[in-house]
Amino acid sequence: MVFGPVTGLRAGSIASAAENNAAAPGQAEPLSSSANANSTANPTAAVSRLSSLATQLPTSQSLSNLTAASLTSIPLPALSALNQNVATSPASSPANSLGRSDDTTLAQGVTLPDVRGHWAQAFIQPLVERQIIKGFLDGTFRPNEPVTRVQFAALVRQAFPGAGVRAPIQFSDISSDYWGYQAIQQATALGFLSGYPDGTFRPNQPISRVEVLLALGSGLNLNSPNNANAVLIQRYADAGAVPDYARSRVAAVTEEQIVVNYPDVGLLRPGQLATRAEVAAFIYQALVAAERAPVLTATNSAANYIVGYEPPGPSLAELEVIRNRLLLASTPAEVSILGVAPTGALGIPGSTIGSPTAFGADWGDVFFGATFQERARFTSRSDGAISLGFGLGDARDLVGLEVALAIVDLRGDAFEDGGFSFKLHRQFAGDWAIALGVENLITFGNPDGGESGYGVVSKIFRLREDPSRPFSSITASVGLGGGRFRSEGSGENDVDVFGSVGVRVAEPVSVIADWTGQDLNLGLSVVPFRNFPLVITPALADVTGEAGDGTRFIVGVGVGTTF
Repeated sequence: MVFGPVTGLRAGSIASAAENNAAAPGQAEPLSSSANANSTANPTAAVSRLSSLATQLPTSQSLSNLTAASLTSIPLPALSALNQNVATSPASSPANSLGRSDDTTLAQGVTLPDVRGHWAQAFIQPLVERQIIKGFLDGTFRPNEPVTRVQFAALVRQAFPGAGVRAPIQFSDISSDYWGYQAIQQATALGFLSGYPDGTFRPNQPISRVEVLLALGSGLNLNSPNNANAVLIQRYADAGAVPDYARSRVAAVTEEQIVVNYPDVGLLRPGQLATRAEVAAFIYQALVAAERAPVLTATNSAANYIVGYEPPGPSLAELEVIRNRLLLASTPAEVSILGVAPTGALGIPGSTIGSPTAFGADWGDVFFGATFQERARFTSRSDGAISLGFGLGDARDLVGLEVALAIVDLRGDAFEDGGFSFKLHRQFAGDWAIALGVENLITFGNPDGGESGYGVVSKIFRLREDPSRPFSSITASVGLGGGRFRSEGSGENDVDVFGSVGVRVAEPVSVIADWTGQDLNLGLSVVPFRNFPLVITPALADVTGEAGDGTRFIVGVGVGTTF
């Protein structure tokens, strides 16, 4: 019987930016289309207007680092003047480099040159693509620059849009016409940031690593159920440097895998100023914790710097592979252990009825199933079987070992006849796998049969990207085996071919044809419920009537999970 583990799948979508006009200083924001068109129309006029504009910039800003955030602090008449129509001219001007769409595309649509190959690229790039954080107008990201408190407020506002959990805080050093006023108001209302005891916010003060982590822990309302000191001491060589007021929150974000430490994952450096790369890494991991971003895969080198990193569960594609896992094949007593593969919110139907596939159980997988047949072969009696098992190893990294116990002949001397089966399996990229197994290698009682060795290859052919659409995939298996896999006329030492084909005709249903080496079985595998890992497989065994005394009805149910 096939079972599959239940895994928690984090959502892969990152929250998009709610607004585009609240970017922080040092973050590129494309100018309006009218500004872009007019800036290239008359170079003399444009230069003149930019010169006038430059005189109204804050002393910390210049045209070389002009951003939309700093533009918002300029009086509206100056911005209006920049957008006035002027005579058309094909020549370019300094204004063109500020608002030209291809410059913006370079900053937002491709890998920024100073991010490519950077240790934090896997964190930065998705945030840039979704405009949660942005590059500069010169096409760079400047990952090693510090981040101010107002810039961080703008980032969390973009990353975590939503209703506030408390009233916004009014700060004595933040006026209502300050460019970052709305970002600060929302960041404080969301619970991410607070001010200082003297009533100030200090927007231009660079933010430290511990302040970023404290803010994220507060905004996400994270609390550690464990002793904070013990968590910190276990993870960080410099745990003593974490301030007392932040220890509980830092322990909580540590346990949620939000902390990213480069180059030494065991060194927190809490008082060090946070760089743009580090803030991007923290925010990305906070989105992961909030199930708004996918977990980095174990093969991504950036995962090495995530404190307490645990690899993600199977992706949607991998979940389909799992549908054939944990197979318990039929016993010589002719009790078919049917294919079942429960998975996440909606289980994935199986692809076999009585023959094995190459997919199997790995470490942490456990399963249970039961079957019933209305008439055993060459008898008029009904009968059934139960099965349970577990997995060891990891078939994707090296090899997996599935161990299964089947108890057969539930009538009469119930639970006294059965056997242990073992399967070594290896899974490869491209949705295919190979396995070698022995059924009933160890038996007890009188299970009416001996061991059956086999080898099998399985492959999933994906017909559609979306598994919820009809006819999304086909799973095929073919193998050679002795024992119960031999046809009626074969000799004792012969091996014969077996195999199965499962077509996923709808999201919860597969149609299955299965040749066991002795008889042809036809059936369905059905997932009747969402959010409950139950799969039911009704089938007709020996539909040709050539391997016994006629067609028989069989049905199997099963559940499985991963710890």
